[in-house]
Amino acid sequence: MTDRFYNIRRFFILFVGLFILVTSVYAERIVTLAPAITEMVFTLDRGKEIVGNTTYCNYPEAAKKIRRVGGLMDINIEILVSLKPTVIILYPEAYDNIKIMEKKSTLVVIKHTSVNDIFDGIISISKVLGTESQGRETVTSIKKELESIQKKSSARKNKKIKTLIVIGRNPDNLSNMYIIGRKDFLNQLLEVAGGVNAYSGDIDYPSISVESIIAMNPDVIFELSAFNEKIEDEKVYNLWNKYHYITAVKNKKILIVKDSFWVIPGPRIAQIAVEMSNFLK
Repeated sequence: MTDRFYNIRRFFILFVGLFILVTSVYAERIVTLAPAITEMVFTLDRGKEIVGNTTYCNYPEAAKKIRRVGGLMDINIEILVSLKPTVIILYPEAYDNIKIMEKKSTLVVIKHTSVNDIFDGIISISKVLGTESQGRETVTSIKKELESIQKKSSARKNKKIKTLIVIGRNPDNLSNMYIIGRKDFLNQLLEVAGGVNAYSGDIDYPSISVESIIAMNPDVIFELSAFNEKIEDEKVYNLWNKYHYITAVKNKKILIVKDSFWVIPGPRIAQIAVEMSNFLK
């Protein structure tokens, strides 16, 4: 009995040792150069292999404990090199800054403007990390959530709700305002949620005046600049209340968005669509 127990124990130790050896051989050293990319890698259950990310990568909680390599566009190359990454995942805008790493690392460049870009990004990352099946399952799951939201919003009796998404402006007044155009993923999520962009032009992220907003007369306003500029809620409402003849202001349909994930083109986009849909009811 003792010999049998000893043999089982020895086999178990050998098995665990072999498992550790195999997983260490195939483990990557990943650097993620955007919050959405960090989320994608964690969603694919490879977050433990991330050795570096940006100062803006704060989700999930474990992402905060990873070594920072700089911002989105001001990457510290010395830190990046010291991490000895095998895989670096980035947006096209950051490529020129780190292309010197191509000889040492696999660079995975993904786009991030549209919902399809997000899906393609998840699939591309999953292929490089050897988790393509999980990547496709993740994309299928998100698509099903969005389809469910769109089905519910389409069943409403009210028409498409004209909505303005403000992403930046002066903190003290309604000037130098930037809004979401029709090509951004937030615009697509708005349509899923039952809204329609109050802006009908062709500029991706136009700068507009209060006069332009009065002419658009949106039914709803999503205020993301409150998060970006650290503006207090009361101050936001006070600035808009001067324009009570705008339908959104008159009906108190201004949503102050302080959750940063609204501007992150990652796996939580269905959650954004849900919050949009709930406010548009």
